[in-house]
Amino acid sequence: MNNSSTSNKRRIVIGQYPNGEIKFISDEIAKDIIKDPARPGYSSTKIWATLQSPANFGEKAEKESDGFAHSLIPPKSGSICRFIKIPPDKNFGEITNENIKKFYQSINSDELFQPNEGAHPFMHKKDSLDYVYVMTGSIRLILDEGEVDLEQGDTVVNISANHAWSNITDTNCELFISSHGTI
Repeated sequence: MNNSSTSNKRRIVIGQYPNGEIKFISDEIAKDIIKDPARPGYSSTKIWATLQSPANFGEKAEKESDGFAHSLIPPKSGSICRFIKIPPDKNFGEITNENIKKFYQSINSDELFQPNEGAHPFMHKKDSLDYVYVMTGSIRLILDEGEVDLEQGDTVVNISANHAWSNITDTNCELFISSHGTI
């Protein structure tokens, strides 16, 4: 099954158990998907989360991952792996401070909200180390001082920088993000 739709990602989990045995744990479509009503076409699909480092093994790890509420912010010593689909900015609905605040609240990320005074309405900063890979399309990374245009295949290492993603093209952009919390 090869499906590039962000909201239809297959998640295959294998794991090592305490006795050293490697087992197949699950094979399913990732079900934890969030959308933003103000940005039709936006979606974030959580693939996996860890609550600590080192991570737990086996079925306990899957229960922890599935039990972690979808958020843009990883647990303090943990991580989140997710896919994000960002539609063209021109497709945005009404973007107000209230809509943005509601979106962040709905995904357990209240502290990311910044009143819309910056270069982009979705500017945010979190205490994490993020590896971001552009899977399809192109995207503009907006920073406090400047912008960087990224194409398919580019990678960003974000060490807690204030930023936003702006899609100025006519097609969706898909990102793979691995976020790691700080201790």
